[in-house]
Amino acid sequence: MYIDKTDSGYRLMRYGKPFYIHGGAAHSNYLEQLKMAGANTARIYDTINLSNTLDKAEALGLAVVVDIPLPKYNNALVYYEDDALFKLLKVNVERVVQKHKNHPALLYWNLGNELYYPYFYTRTVFFDRFNTLIDIIKETDPNHPVSTVTIGANKLRVLSIKRKSPRLDFISFNSFGTLSKFAKKLKPISPIWDGPHVITEWGVNGPWEANLTNWNAPIEETSTKKAEQIRQRYNDFIVPLKSNNSFGSFVFYWGQKNEVTPSWYSLFSADGKKTQPIFELTKIWKKDSTAIYPGPYLDYILLNKKGGLDNIILNAGSLAQVNIILPSNQQKNLQYDWEIRHESWYNFHESFVVDDISFKINGETAMFNAPLHEGPYRVFLTISNESDYIATANIPFYVLSSKDGE
Repeated sequence: MYIDKTDSGYRLMRYGKPFYIHGGAAHSNYLEQLKMAGANTARIYDTINLSNTLDKAEALGLAVVVDIPLPKYNNALVYYEDDALFKLLKVNVERVVQKHKNHPALLYWNLGNELYYPYFYTRTVFFDRFNTLIDIIKETDPNHPVSTVTIGANKLRVLSIKRKSPRLDFISFNSFGTLSKFAKKLKPISPIWDGPHVITEWGVNGPWEANLTNWNAPIEETSTKKAEQIRQRYNDFIVPLKSNNSFGSFVFYWGQKNEVTPSWYSLFSADGKKTQPIFELTKIWKKDSTAIYPGPYLDYILLNKKGGLDNIILNAGSLAQVNIILPSNQQKNLQYDWEIRHESWYNFHESFVVDDISFKINGETAMFNAPLHEGPYRVFLTISNESDYIATANIPFYVLSSKDGE
């Protein structure tokens, strides 16, 4: 693997041929589905089970970008300042690279994800220590490029990385709602940096980019709306980057995880069902414009005839009603599954179901009694049919209880 500079720009080369990444930032349990969807690369965050993941990817014909996790500059600088801690970092980095450098599935190394790389004028040992880690990788494995991942398209940070860590082969970016401004934001620094890059995470807007309720709960889009965004953002923003030194992109997240909610980024449900964005990505990667989506879809849901931005307040134990608003072309054989979860305020990566809530379902309407304890919640809907696709939606609400205040 190497980077080739031509008169028209940069190319990532694999086995002597240009290689453009159609990828997913993925969990290893979902590599088969990634291959079936037409992708060619997985970005893997887990180095503990990396041997099995690389073997699995090779058997499937997938390349793998391996993240080497590092402490972040903004909240764990001690790992770079303390000699003993940094020695452990060096040992761990060298061990990962030494063990996997010859695996045929390996494409390149990502050294750190969203490190909050400091600006070049900062007085810090971080630069020297980070560059030491780059040198370790390159000396241990001269056959695979090395990148690092930064957030969005921060011009000063990009220039800082180029100036202070010039041995990196290219820069990678995680970009969600700001993807629409990515090329425009970096254009002013093109005389200084116009190098190769990868979009290592892209997809729907992040929770920090969403509309909020009065109690700061972000409003999540339905899976139908997410599918529209995936299709539009790929065609409008990812495709044009290909002619601007992009090596490709990774959609986030090819798997299931709780990040604010269980469904915000997850392209799969906990039981392995697919959401509509996967269908859209499959059409893109396989260049199949004729495929017809077989799964369910929806417009939105209402709680007591209100949407999420209406700041819905329920009294503890009060009767509430949720309504599903479907597109005019009604679908058949739909199954509706409802649940209520606590808002993931204090435990970002966990979402707990409220067990003692029962729903009385009547077609596209469901009734429930609000939780008894005060606090923020969400009501979640999953729609399924005879396909292996589902549609999802949720709406936040807040419960007030006089008992909790006594």
